[in-house]
Amino acid sequence: MSIWPSVVAVLGTLAGTLTAGLLQHRSARTARAEERADSHRQDQLGAVTDFAAALDAHRSAIFHRERLALTEAGTEHQLEAQTRSHDTRTAITAPHIRLQVLVPELAGPAQQAADATYALRKATDRAELDAQRHAAKEASVAFIAAAATLLSPDNR
Repeated sequence: MSIWPSVVAVLGTLAGTLTAGLLQHRSARTARAEERADSHRQDQLGAVTDFAAALDAHRSAIFHRERLALTEAGTEHQLEAQTRSHDTRTAITAPHIRLQVLVPELAGPAQQAADATYALRKATDRAELDAQRHAAKEASVAFIAAAATLLSPDNR
């Protein structure tokens, strides 16, 4: 009786077990990598959303403030609007930094949208204020479009 068939059978079983273990390990590693990538993408989407919302709130507040400044001088409403615009301006900082860290590819469009919003405070009359508001909205739309293109699941 030969021992070789038993040795071959044992070696075959060991090779099969090792191959199955390696495949399972690789599958688990791939699943973890996909989970990390999905989590990062969700963080990026959150950064885009938070920045866009903060920018929208500030654009609205500064438009209201500047509209009051062009029509009323030194009223209580104007002081409230000024305080509100300062608060919304401050609320942009953290989301803007988070966006720059998590999605540096969007730093340019984000800065353009922020600059267009900040420009509302330089309006000298209602027509200019309306034009700057429109430009700020367009810059925000361009930022969101760039984010949608970059973060689309088709691009991952």
